[in-house]
Amino acid sequence: LHLYSDLRRHDMGESLAEPRADRGVPREQFLTRPLWGLATSGPYLHDARAPTVHEAIVLHDGEARDARDAYVALGESGQAPLRVFLQSLTRSPTYVVR
Repeated sequence: LHLYSDLRRHDMGESLAEPRADRGVPREQFLTRPLWGLATSGPYLHDARAPTVHEAIVLHDGEARDARDAYVALGESGQAPLRVFLQSLTRSPTYVVR
């Protein structure tokens, strides 16, 4: 199973932070959700503020700032293949055995 996640909490920066901490979890830390199923899981980010995968990537900050900046530096011709790959990440169909 390819979850494409480390299932850890990461500092996503002040720009994505919640208004307050929740049960001891700092307000700017979020669990890395699996990318498996990304194609059908929009809108994106913890608060659904990003309608597209591109916008979700561009809004990343904190620990993800370097990855975001590398993505932006690719330009449209370099970003497009990455978005195609991400949009291919769907969950396997569930089969009912009768």
